[in-house]
Parts: sequence; structure tokens; C-alpha cells
Amino acid sequence: MRKKLIQDGALGVAAVAFGLLIWLSDRGSPPGTAVLTLMIAQTLLLCLRRVSPVTCVALMLVLQTAISAAAPHGTGLRGAGLAIAVFTCGTLLTARAAITIAVITAVVEIGGYAVLTLPPVEDPAWELSRLVVNLALALLLYVAAALLGAHLTMRRRYAEAVAARADAETARANAVAARAEAETARANAVAARAEADAEAHRARTEAVLTAERARTARDLHDVAAHHLTSLIVQATLVERLLDRDPEAARGHAAAVREEGRNTLHNLRRIVGALRADDGAGPHLPDGSGLAMIDRLVSGGEATLTVDGTPGVQDPAVEVALHRVAQEALSNARDHAPGAPVSITLAYGETETTMEIHNGRATGSVPVRDDRRHRGFGLIGMRERASLIGGALDAGPADDGGWLVRLTVPRTGAGSGSGS
Repeated sequence: MRKKLIQDGALGVAAVAFGLLIWLSDRGSPPGTAVLTLMIAQTLLLCLRRVSPVTCVALMLVLQTAISAAAPHGTGLRGAGLAIAVFTCGTLLTARAAITIAVITAVVEIGGYAVLTLPPVEDPAWELSRLVVNLALALLLYVAAALLGAHLTMRRRYAEAVAARADAETARANAVAARAEAETARANAVAARAEADAEAHRARTEAVLTAERARTARDLHDVAAHHLTSLIVQATLVERLLDRDPEAARGHAAAVREEGRNTLHNLRRIVGALRADDGAGPHLPDGSGLAMIDRLVSGGEATLTVDGTPGVQDPAVEVALHRVAQEALSNARDHAPGAPVSITLAYGETETTMEIHNGRATGSVPVRDDRRHRGFGLIGMRERASLIGGALDAGPADDGGWLVRLTVPRTGAGSGSGS
């Protein structure tokens, strides 16, 4: 604001100088003190043109009337201040208001001159024509000043609107670019997260398979111990009967040979799955597969139903039945805590079938938190089933629970292990 006032003050001084030049060029001598003072006061009112343009024009017209009264008769004195003030009205007011003020300014100025400055009339027609011409010139001057101000203001506002629209378009383009960058970053983050999850899944799967193979190695020890114990017993009998009953000794020697073949067969099947070294861990309990499963359910967490006669089972099959039942019970505890669990063992002539079924979770027992390797148990169970030539199926049961079924063909591999 201060800067604008300084600029308008300088403009008023320039307008005073311009008015004096016009006066001197027309009259040849400076105006009187009163007229000069009024002219200076009128032009200095330009300091108000941007604060209140209508007030500025009104005060200038009052001083213009005073100048007309103080000037000598026949002196039509007009300063540049009024034209500047009307121009300012065109820049700050509507075009209609600015033109109205321009017309009023021309009429008041020429009317004051006609009433206060015009000398005695000798030729009314001539003087009237002069007044009409002066009024027309005044109207042309002030209306043109008002229209010029309105036009320049319209041009300025149009340029500002264009610049604002360009800025808005630039801001919108920047926003779109930023949104695209954010979407790209989000997509990259999702891809990185998916890759990390996949890598973690592979690591967990590998860890579970490694642990399962380590357990298989321990099972290998149990199977080998079973067969080797039988071989030792048979060899001892052969040694004792060799002199007393050669026929019986030959029968036990054949049994040793058959037991050796079975041992080699079972060891090859189990060793084929091993890819890592074993660590220290507990061994399987002694006894048959049925006895081991019965110990699993002895705590009352599941019910065991046996159909048929177990007979003599392959030790690898016994271990597989125990391990699958153990893993299925662990999964049932983790994923359906509190749900009833039943184990059914069916010994047929051609195959042995084991089904582990759990119902829906009751919701009264919280789910365990340490389930780091759960969800991968099916991988180990299927791998174990394939080692003994069996098949494992797992999936939702009809009642909404979960059912695991292991089917193993009975090949009679262990028939020769009896003594």
C-alpha cells in the first residue's frame, strides 16, 4: 500500500507539471496563486484514486468547480488529474458505473465552465456551439479513459485467469504424476512383500522337510535295529542247531537270508528320502505300530478303534503309521483345539487303512500361538506314505471337520521275521 501511495503521489506531481505546461503554452504566463494552489490540491488527490475512486473523482470535481470560479473569464482550464481518476474508476468499477461517472464528470466540468468562467455572451449561437463541442470532447476524453481502464482490467483479469488455469493444470498434472508414482511404489512394495513371503514360505517348507527327514533318519535307526535284532536271534539259533539239527539250522539260515533281504529293502526305501544329517532327538517308543498309536491316545485326547487283526507288520509301515498319527493329532490340537478326534485302524487282507478324523473347533480353547511349522505337516506325511508305497489323502470332512486317510498295501514283507 505504501508503495502505491508513493507512486500515486509521483503521478500527481507529474500531472501538476503537465497542467502547468498546458497553461503556459496557452497563456504564456503562469496562473495566479489561487488557481495554482487549487490545481496542485486537485492533482494530489490522485493519492486516493485506488483507495476510493468515486470519492477521489467527487473531490476533484469540487476543486475543478473552484478552479473555474478562480480562473479568469474565458479560461477553460482542465488538468490531467480528472482523466486519470476516471481511468482508475474504469479499472476498479464495472464498465457501466465507470461510464456513468465519466459522463457526470464531463457535464459538471463543462457546466462549471459555462456558469462560472464563460465571459458575457455576444453571440449566443456561437458560444452554444462551442459549449457543445467542448462537452463532446470532454465526454470523448472521459468515456475513453473509463473504457480504457475497463479494457485493461479485463485483459489483466483474463491473463490472470489463464495463468491460474495453467497453474491448476500443472498442479493437476503433478498430482496425477505423484499418484502414479505412489501407485508404482505401492505395486513395488506389494511385489517385494509377495517375494519375501514366497521366500519365507520356501524357507519354512525346507526347514520342515529337513526336520521330517531327520525324523525319518531316526526311524531308519529303529527299523534297522528291529531287523538286526531279528537277524542276531536267527543267527544264534543257526549256530546252536548246526550240529544237533542240521535241517532246522538250514531253515533258520533261510530265515536269516529272507530277513536280510527285507532289511535291505526297507533301508533302501527309507534312505532314498534322506537329504540332510540328523541331530539329537528322542527315539520312537518300542513296540508295534498299534501299541505306539495306543500310547499316543492314552491321554484321552482321541479315541482309537481297531478293525481286524494286525498280524506281523513291516517295521517301516509300523513307524509310518505312528508318525502319521502323531502329526495328525498335532495338527488337530493346533487347528481345531477342543474338537473330538477319532483314529480308526482297519487291517485288511490286502491293505492297512488308518483314518484320523477331527470335528469342528469348539471355540472354548484358544488356538496355540507356536504353530511355526504347522500347515507343512501334510508334505511330510505324504512323503512318508510314498516311502512305504502307500497313499495319503487329506481334506475337509462332511461334518465340517478334517479327515486324514493313510492306505498301505500289505505285501507280507515282514513275514519272515518271526522266530
